[in-house]
Amino acid sequence: MKPAGTTFRRLMAGLVAISAILLLLFIFFATRSVLDIWERLQALPEPLFYTYLALIAAFVLGAVWLIYKLLKPVSHTSLGENGEVTEESVLEEIAHAEKVGMDTDELRRELERLQERKESGTIYVALFGNVSTGKSSIIKSLLPDADIDINVKGGSTQEISRYTWATSSNDKLVLTDLPGRNEASGTLDEMANDEAIRAQIVVYVTDSDLSRTQFEDIQELLSFGKPLIVVLNKSDRYNEEERQLLKQRFEERMTEISHTKSRLVFVQSGGREEVIRIDKDGNETALIRTRKADVNELAEALQSEIDEESDLLETLRDASVFVLVKQKLDSEKIGFRREKAEAIVKSSTRKAVLGAMASVSPGADIVIQGYLGTRMVKDLCELYDSPVKQLDIDKFLDFSQDQMKKSIPLVLAVAGNGLKAFPGIGTVAGGLVHAVAYGMIFDALGKSVSRTLEQRGQLRAAPAALTFKEMLSENLESRAKLFAKLVFDQQSEDKPKH
Repeated sequence: MKPAGTTFRRLMAGLVAISAILLLLFIFFATRSVLDIWERLQALPEPLFYTYLALIAAFVLGAVWLIYKLLKPVSHTSLGENGEVTEESVLEEIAHAEKVGMDTDELRRELERLQERKESGTIYVALFGNVSTGKSSIIKSLLPDADIDINVKGGSTQEISRYTWATSSNDKLVLTDLPGRNEASGTLDEMANDEAIRAQIVVYVTDSDLSRTQFEDIQELLSFGKPLIVVLNKSDRYNEEERQLLKQRFEERMTEISHTKSRLVFVQSGGREEVIRIDKDGNETALIRTRKADVNELAEALQSEIDEESDLLETLRDASVFVLVKQKLDSEKIGFRREKAEAIVKSSTRKAVLGAMASVSPGADIVIQGYLGTRMVKDLCELYDSPVKQLDIDKFLDFSQDQMKKSIPLVLAVAGNGLKAFPGIGTVAGGLVHAVAYGMIFDALGKSVSRTLEQRGQLRAAPAALTFKEMLSENLESRAKLFAKLVFDQQSEDKPKH
C-alpha cells in the first residue's frame, strides 16, 4: 500500500500541472485578444483612436483611485484634533465653548498671563527635581538675599515660589521653584507640570547619577520641547575625569530619546548639611555645617541659552502655552459634555416614561421608532459637534431594536418586580410596567449614544448598538427600582387631591 503522504503529493502535483496549463491558455487567449483589439484600433481614424485610448486610460485611473480609497485606512479625527495649535485656533475654540455655555474664565486668564510675560521681556525658568536634591539651595546661591526656607532634612518647598534674578548680562529671569517630584500631591504635581509648560527653560536638579525614575521625568520634560539643563548638585564628590564620563554618558542617552537641546552642568549649591562627628571615645555628635557654593556653571548655561536662542525661547513658550490651554479646554469640554449629555438623557427618559403612562396601550414602540428617541439622538450629536443624518439615526435605532428583542421579556419582568416594591401600585399592570421598561431602555439608549460619541467623535451605528445591549443588561434590579420610583412618584402626583 502506498503511503498517504505520497498520494497527497501526487494529487497536489497534478493540480499544479492543470493550473499551470489553464494559466498558459488564459495568457495565450488574452494576448491574442489584446493584439486583435490593438490591430482594430489602429485601423480607426486618428481622432477616434485617441478618444478610445483616453477613455480606457480614464477607466483604469478611476478603478485605481477607487481601489485606493477602499483600501486606505479610515482615520477619524475627533473633536479638538485640528492639527497645529495656534493662538487663533485656541481663541476660536474658546469662543465656541463660551457660545455653548462653558466657563472659560481661567483659560482667558492663562492667555492674559502669557501676554503679560511677553510684554515684560522676562525669561521664565522652571526648576524640577526630586525632594532634597537642592533646588532651593541653588536659588539661594544665585540670590543670596532671597527669603528661602531651606531645611537640612529636605522637602522645604511645599508650594510654587518665584524669584527674580538678573544675570551678569543684566537679563531678567524669573526662577520658579517647584515642589519635589516625589513629594507633591496629584493636584500640585499637575500645577508643576503646567508651570514647566509656561516656562522657556526647564532645569532638572539631581544630586546623583540619574535613576530610572528621574530619567523618565526628564523624558516627560523633554516632551515639552523646551531647552533642558540637567544640574548635577553636590558635584564635589566627582573628579574631573568622572565628570567627563558622566557628561559623555548623558549626551549619549539624550541623543537616543530626543532632538531637543539639553546639557549637563555641575554645581555645588552650598546650603547646610548634617554631619556626624565621632570623637576618640566613639561618641557621635550631630553637627550642621555650611557647604561652599559654586553655581557658576549653571549661570553660564542659562546665559548661553538666552544669548543663543532668544527668539526661539519666546516661540517655544508661546506654542506650549497654547497647547496647555487647548488641553485644559479639551479636558473641561469632556466634563461639560458629560454633564449636559446626562441632562439630555434624563429629560428624554422622563418624557418617554410619562408618554408610556399616558398611553392606554403601548402601541408602536416609542423608544425605537418614536419622535423622542430620534430627538434625543439628534440633541446628543449636536452636543458633541457631530453632524448626523436621519439615515444614520434610523440605522442605529434599527440595530438597537435587533439587539433589544431578546432582552424585552427580561426587562418587562424586572420592571414588574420593581413596581412590586411600592404598595398599592405593584399590582397595576399594563402601561405602568411598560413605563418602567421604557425608562430602563431609553436610559441605556441615551447613555450608549453618549459613550460612543465621546469615544469615537461620531455616531457609529453598530458599536453604539452593541454598547446599548451591554448597558441594557447592567444593574437591571437597581435600575428597575429607580424607574419604578419615578413612575410611583408621577402616579401619586397625577392622583386627584380631595
